[in-house]
Amino acid sequence: MTKKEKTKKIKTEKYRSEEQTEMIRFVRILIIVIILILGIYFFTRIFVTKDLLNNEEEEKEILEGTVNYNLTMIGSLFNKPESEYYVMIYNTENLRSIYYSGLMTNYARNENALKVYFADLDKELNQKFYDPENTNLDVTDISDLRVGDLTLLKIKDGRITDALTTEEDIANELKYIEPEDTEN
Repeated sequence: MTKKEKTKKIKTEKYRSEEQTEMIRFVRILIIVIILILGIYFFTRIFVTKDLLNNEEEEKEILEGTVNYNLTMIGSLFNKPESEYYVMIYNTENLRSIYYSGLMTNYARNENALKVYFADLDKELNQKFYDPENTNLDVTDISDLRVGDLTLLKIKDGRITDALTTEEDIANELKYIEPEDTEN
């Protein structure tokens, strides 16, 4: 700094009161704090909200509390409003579960298809009914029911009328029937 610059600086500072100097410091600190807050806001807006937008759909489904009326617990399979219906019991974690779901979806396309409920053996409340070594499907009391890896029950008037345990039998029972052409 030259002597001229030093005297100019001293002169400008000389004419400020102590209160003015404090006020200028306060304004500078306030501006710095505002800039920091805005920087943090825009940083989080750019990087954090991208993740939030991706999870927004999942959160919406959770908050809405969607109910799937096609699912049932084995303990309540006799308590359905229909007088006749099917209950497909299998583990949804099984790789073949897609095939079973496809059978049911295809069957539901039939004109006079019965209502189909699903019971997942992976659910904790259903696990007490799972005993592949000692299946018991001819029961009057639900607590005596024991199922294997795959079971299709046909329920009529609160009683099991038919029980199928092989993929072939279930596929034959739930086959899609093409509607007859009545125009010819």
